[in-house]
Amino acid sequence: MDHEPIRHGYTAIDIDQLARLGISMRPYYRGLDDDERYAAAWHAIVEHIYSADEWPSGTELITVAAGAADAVSRRSLEHQGVPRGRGEHYQGRADTSRFHAYWESVARPTASPETPIVERTALIQIWPQLTTQHQTALHALALHEDYQAAADALGLRLNTFYRHVRLARLAVLTLWWEGETPRRGWRDRRAKTEPTQLKSVSAHIRKRHRAGVA
Repeated sequence: MDHEPIRHGYTAIDIDQLARLGISMRPYYRGLDDDERYAAAWHAIVEHIYSADEWPSGTELITVAAGAADAVSRRSLEHQGVPRGRGEHYQGRADTSRFHAYWESVARPTASPETPIVERTALIQIWPQLTTQHQTALHALALHEDYQAAADALGLRLNTFYRHVRLARLAVLTLWWEGETPRRGWRDRRAKTEPTQLKSVSAHIRKRHRAGVA
């Protein structure tokens, strides 16, 4: 049965061999789940064979298999906190939200009480040391979960509110790290660049280009 052609002359044995060749093309993904990579490669080859009007070459099918397997591996790595396009041995930043979501919860056999205890204790110690302006800005953002809505509630211009939040966060980090070098933070996706600000930046770049400034 395995030797009978399925489509375009390819048999089940051929598909198995092509799938295995496809998943072996990326050595830096070998530490991941081979069964999952093989399944993705096998299904991609079968789908490609049945959707192709003309005979696909073996090289073409291996490329299809490799692409499908790598896509599955990249999604798995992203789920574990490794940025897209990085190999499994990436040693870069470990302060991303997905990194913590996976390694501090999903990957743990039991949840650790350490993080919430440390965070709550730090908040109790740090909050009273912030200025009233900093407390008000952070409280408004936490309450409304939107920069514009929080700024409106405080009767502030959006850029002014951005500045208050930025300074408040710097004050929190200074107290949290107590003289140590703070980690690089990530951008708050709730913050939006105003269209007028984008326009002014673009105009400034064009002006520098006209003046011959790099």
